[in-house]
Amino acid sequence: MTVPLSGCLGGKDIETSEGNDIILEDTDDWPTYYVLTAGDLPACPGQNNDNLGRLYYVESDTNFQACMSTGWQVVQIGGTNANVLLNQAPIVETNYWFLDDDLVTDTTQNGEPDHMLMGMQWNAKDIDGTIAQIGIDYDGDLTIDITLPSNSGMHSTEEYTVFEENHPIPGMFAIPLYQGITVHKTQTTAGKCIVAFTREISVIAIDDDGATGVSTQTLSAVAPRLDNPIGSIQLYNVFTVMESDYLQSFMTTADMDWLMGQGSSTCAEPPVFTLTMETSFTTGTSDVLGTLTLDSGVATDLTGGSCGINEFRIQFVSTGSTWGEWSSCYSGGNALSFTSSGTPADTWIFSEDGYDFCNDQGNDCTNMIAVLSFVEIELADTSYCWDAATQSHNQPACSN
Repeated sequence: MTVPLSGCLGGKDIETSEGNDIILEDTDDWPTYYVLTAGDLPACPGQNNDNLGRLYYVESDTNFQACMSTGWQVVQIGGTNANVLLNQAPIVETNYWFLDDDLVTDTTQNGEPDHMLMGMQWNAKDIDGTIAQIGIDYDGDLTIDITLPSNSGMHSTEEYTVFEENHPIPGMFAIPLYQGITVHKTQTTAGKCIVAFTREISVIAIDDDGATGVSTQTLSAVAPRLDNPIGSIQLYNVFTVMESDYLQSFMTTADMDWLMGQGSSTCAEPPVFTLTMETSFTTGTSDVLGTLTLDSGVATDLTGGSCGINEFRIQFVSTGSTWGEWSSCYSGGNALSFTSSGTPADTWIFSEDGYDFCNDQGNDCTNMIAVLSFVEIELADTSYCWDAATQSHNQPACSN
């Protein structure tokens, strides 16, 4: 009975077409080989070709060597001298032909811009195959968000309407305003905290064997320009950000806390003032007009324009929001003086100095704006304004 079953139990050896047996190696016990130097490699191909086909890692040379019929051969992957060929990724090139921070669109039609429009040229080639997918990645996750219509081109097939204008503009790509933003936070050795905002736009091409080629360019998220995609100066301090809802829209709560000196942040806390305006004035020339008080934060070496240290300017607003003249803080400029107190100074009292400031023909002093500069805002190259009416930092007041 055992004779008929013997072939089923043992099976037949695998043979070549010439009838020679093929012995399969047990991959569950596949050895790996390692030597310190090339001099430690065994004979190749060795007695009875024992080492033929083996692959050794040589630590001192940081390479692999394979035992071939001609001897040991360094395995070269990639490059002009490669002896192991791999699939090569597509080559991708991108350029911009239209960038403007005013070129935005409202895709949701809710009255607010939500996408930036841009003109882009792209070109992708695969030297050892064909391109299966190509498109734009605008959020930095290296996946295609907008499929491109061809391997090379200059235009989108979509047509968008420019925000607050009635005419459509064809050929542009619409990139979400608030996606893919990188907030760069830096604190200098002197303790100044600054931020910048960039976005990366990538064109991704994937060939028919799955290899990926990428071309990435970095743009300013705030004000990209055709002549310089990274935009203008990228130095935004806390005062510049405080006056701009647009800049704040790019930041998380944690980003704002860091810049505002909150929590574990080592950034300086920005100053908070109270500006109190007097409500009645005599016809004399020595009335107290108002008081500025630093309630919290840091404001070192206050100055305004040509004023000296801890001297600055104020402006008076009349009924009907008519802006009066600027008043220099130093004596003799516009008949206004002030006294300060505190160490360092944290309270400043404004008074008339020989001129009836709030009873002249052009001014009745219904409101007051303090215009400040100090060491902490030297990067901004702008004035910092505090409005007595709103008790808040009010940059628009500086522009009037």
